[in-house]
Parts: sequence; structure tokens; C-alpha cells
Amino acid sequence: SLHQHVGAPLVPCVSEGDTVLMGTKIAEGEDWTSVPIHSSISGRVLRADQDIILIESDESGRMDPAIQPRAEIPQDPDQLVEIIRGAGIVDLGGSAFPVHHRLMVARERGVETLVLNGCESEPFLTADHVLMLSHPVEILKGAELLRLASGAKKVVMAIEKNKLEAVELLNSKNYYLKFNAIETLTLPARYPQGSERVLARTVLNRGLGLSETPISAGVLVEHVATAFAVYEAVYLRKPLYERAVTVGGPCVIEPKNLWAPIGIGALDLFRACKGLMREPEQIVFGGPMTGEAVSSLNEPVTKKVQGVLALPQGFAPSGVEELCIRCGLCVDVCPEFLVPETLVRAVRKENQALAREYEIDSCTECGACSYICPSKIPIVSVIRKGKGVSHEPSVKPEPAYASAPQG
Repeated sequence: SLHQHVGAPLVPCVSEGDTVLMGTKIAEGEDWTSVPIHSSISGRVLRADQDIILIESDESGRMDPAIQPRAEIPQDPDQLVEIIRGAGIVDLGGSAFPVHHRLMVARERGVETLVLNGCESEPFLTADHVLMLSHPVEILKGAELLRLASGAKKVVMAIEKNKLEAVELLNSKNYYLKFNAIETLTLPARYPQGSERVLARTVLNRGLGLSETPISAGVLVEHVATAFAVYEAVYLRKPLYERAVTVGGPCVIEPKNLWAPIGIGALDLFRACKGLMREPEQIVFGGPMTGEAVSSLNEPVTKKVQGVLALPQGFAPSGVEELCIRCGLCVDVCPEFLVPETLVRAVRKENQALAREYEIDSCTECGACSYICPSKIPIVSVIRKGKGVSHEPSVKPEPAYASAPQG
């Protein structure tokens, strides 16, 4: 898919009939704020347009010859930022925001602390935990590169208490690597601890205003999977064309964490786990709280997908949506202290002024409100849709306390 990043649109740089290798650049952005996409297989291009690039594998797994270890590792921040951009690295924690842009903003704002997010507090997802256990040295080296590129003075690796073996392993490896600017912080296992704003508040030990971002507060939050991708890009010249993904859920015969090529379909991932034991009610890309349901098993995995879950009835959201009863439970559980039911009314009434007044862009889409809602209102889906139009002029102004929408 050519629609998997935040930023400028991408355009193909290959044509139908071209031969590509693993790591070959196949799409480029229109300006510096975007990042390219690279082929995750070797084969022949069958289709290339503004929406999708379809590649038929030749089953040989040939790698681009440019992917070779570097003799010398650069330390210059500008050079590191350019390497990270050229490798197509985005935030692998779910936002898909280009990392090089975040690093530049952090350096301009004089960020003091880089927080490496190793919490992974969503149910079912374990890919980050396994990545920390299997590649601790690479993650530490990637964290140090991110620190240099961002200009931060220290790195705090934030990991929940249910991953103590990862904490011990990272500490022991760092003892020999002697990265004096890196320390670990063990946090309570709770949801949504892995949210960027929640994690920044925990590290800073203070609240963030609704209009205050972690970067403006002096904290840059990056993901452990992002640090690993940065290591591969800088040390090995390897672009981001695959990532660790949890394939699981009660419907999967043998749940696993797999190296998933970007662009692979969900069906192939399930086949690698011996298939499905029963018909799932829902296929979710991501976690059950913040992920997005997909309608096809051929839907391609993108860079932001941390998990592919097959959920049966009872795990997937079910039930007929009813009228909001104004119980206030969504307000009680919101980690950003928002009023989700008012945001839903604003979006459905197309009242962008009200949505902005109630800080729709401060919603982190953690899913706690949708989970707790007794009326089965898809709050996160509605808010996610509203964010796409929240900056547009209000078309149909409505009073601040309009009646609740039906259905």
C-alpha cells in the first residue's frame, strides 16, 4: 500500500514489468517530510499506481547488493537523520509518523530525554517483548543512535514489570556496551501505559496540558521496534521492509511472533501459524484496543501493524449500538481527561468547532472509552473519522449541548 505513512503522498518509482530485489526502493515521497517504501521480496512488478504496488515473487529472496554492513558508523546527527529517512523508517508503535521529522523537531526544541517505549500493554501483543529478549544489543545501539540524532542528553528505557527478564537482559548488555546515557525504568503493568502521552507523563512525573505535546515538554518517545530498525538502517544499510509482528488470537492454531514482510497478506501469516481452528468474528490489524478491523484476509500488512489477530465472538466488539445514556464511564477512564461522548456528538453532527473546543486531536485512540461503553458506541472509530475533518471550517454549526444521535 502507498497509503501507510503520515506525510506527503507517495509516487511509484517502478513500473509494470520491472524486476525488484529485497530492499529496492519502489516508491518515494513528494517532499522531504515523507519517507520511501522498499520492496520486501524479489520478483516482478505486476502493477504500480497511486494506491498500490503489486509484486509477484520469484521465490529466490535475492537481496539488493547495497545492503552491506558499514565499516564506520556515523556520529553526525544530520547524517544519521538522512540515513533514517532514506531507510523509510516510521514510528513502529502504531502512528506511522516519519521518525526523521520527529528527530529534527526534537533537536530544534532542545529535547533533554529520549524515552524508549518497551511497554506493549495491549492484550495478545508480544512482538516487542520477544524483540527485546532476542535483540537487546541491537536495540541498545539503535537507542544510542536515536539519542545522537535527536540531541537528547539521556535515554530512558521504559519497560513494564511483567517484562523483568527483558529489563535484566538489557541492563546486562548495556553494562558491557557502556552506553552511560542509557538507563532503564520499570513501570507498573497497566493500560494504556504504552501511550506516548501517558508514558511521557509517567517519566516527567507531572501532567501534560491538552495542547502540550511530549516534545514541547522536553521528551521524545520512540519505540523499541523503531530503535531496532534504526540499528539495521545505520549499521547494515538495511531499509525497513520487514518487522516483527504478533500473529495470534484464540482462532489461530499456533500463535507466533514472525518477521512479516511489509505488504504480505494476513492469510499468509495465518498459514505460517498452521491456519485457523475456527471462523473468526473479526480480523484486527494491531491490538484489540487500538487496532483496526479489516474486511479481507488479503489486506496487506503495513509498517505500523504490530499484530494480526483473529478474534472469535465474545472477544470482538459486538452488540447493537444504543443511545448514549450519559453514564460518564468514558470520561472516567479517559487518560487524557477528555469528554468522549461530546466528541462523538460533535463529529456526528459535523460540528468541527465543538470538536476543536473539546480537544479532539488530544485523543490518543487508546480504546478505553469504547471498551467501557455500555451502549456499544464505537467511540474511537467515530473520533478517528472526526480527526480527518476537525481542522475544516464548521459546515453545520450546532448548539454545544445538542441531543444525542440515534444509532
